[in-house]
Amino acid sequence: MNKLRAIILTSVLLLLAAPVLAACGDETHEPTAAQVSVQTQSTPQGRILTANQASNTVSLIDVATDTAYGTVATGSQPHHVLGTPDGKEFWVTLYGENRLQVFDPVSLKEVASVDVGAPNDDLNFSPDGTRVYVSLGTTDALAVVDVPNRKLLQTVPVGKTPHGVRVTPDGKYVVVTNTVDNTVSVLSLGSEVKVVATIPTGQDPFEVVISPDSKTAYVSNFLGASISIVDLTTNKTTGYIKSGKQPAMMSIVPSADGSSDNLWVANTGAAEVWLIDAASRKLITRIPAGQGSHGTAVTPSGKLYITNTNDNNVTVIDIAGQKVAATIPVGNSPNGLTYMPAPAAP
Repeated sequence: MNKLRAIILTSVLLLLAAPVLAACGDETHEPTAAQVSVQTQSTPQGRILTANQASNTVSLIDVATDTAYGTVATGSQPHHVLGTPDGKEFWVTLYGENRLQVFDPVSLKEVASVDVGAPNDDLNFSPDGTRVYVSLGTTDALAVVDVPNRKLLQTVPVGKTPHGVRVTPDGKYVVVTNTVDNTVSVLSLGSEVKVVATIPTGQDPFEVVISPDSKTAYVSNFLGASISIVDLTTNKTTGYIKSGKQPAMMSIVPSADGSSDNLWVANTGAAEVWLIDAASRKLITRIPAGQGSHGTAVTPSGKLYITNTNDNNVTVIDIAGQKVAATIPVGNSPNGLTYMPAPAAP
């Protein structure tokens, strides 16, 4: 009798469990309605993606409406996010892991993972998208990754605690900021990546951008309240531009008449964005942003997006009007961000 009762009880439990197992299976293979809504969201002017380091997510912002409409789960402590030059993937660096994550921009699912041997900070692609260069701040090195084959090719020693990484538009060099050494390393991008120059900068060089002609690097000195001007033809620092307190990421936008490069600088310690004429080295205007203003990204539609790490939001600036257009809540501690064009329909 007890044996029969046990058999009956087991059968009942299996019947009850069957719908739950089926539902779990459906969830694994079929996206939910909410997921489909995010995947099919219309973004005619493209999207901004923010790496939310304390949330382990990437937020998705529709540029046309300036609204955050979804998130993507990531690994531990996503620091920077960047779309490939062809717009077919976006890559995420992880402070809390020794790998990079690769995502499909349509399905928003992770499609690959690349072990680079250490926690990783910033990243930048070669113009043709075949290589990505990644700073490894804890091991004083730059990782060189084969993008199509998802493979670490080389690890190159640079200065102490590297952070910012930027490839010159002509694809010949990559510039890396060494935050503890107060230098930048310039590496040639031939068959073997190697350091060809080490150039003194200001205090705590943090991020770097390169002029469109590949001749000048602008380096934000986080503890120096300045921007170093580095001549990449002579590999010398030729001057400095005053910035706000704790300058972080920067974007270059040509002036309205095309005669000069304008620098948009996020000043973390001042909760401001500065617009600077790079040719004259003069401040054009200062625009309030949020606390911990940090990352910058520009869209073809003429907007500048700034992550505010301490406020967990993004400030949107109308570049032509030089004024704040919107403030968008995102995940916790947003850091790097990137613009991506509207994805192709699935």
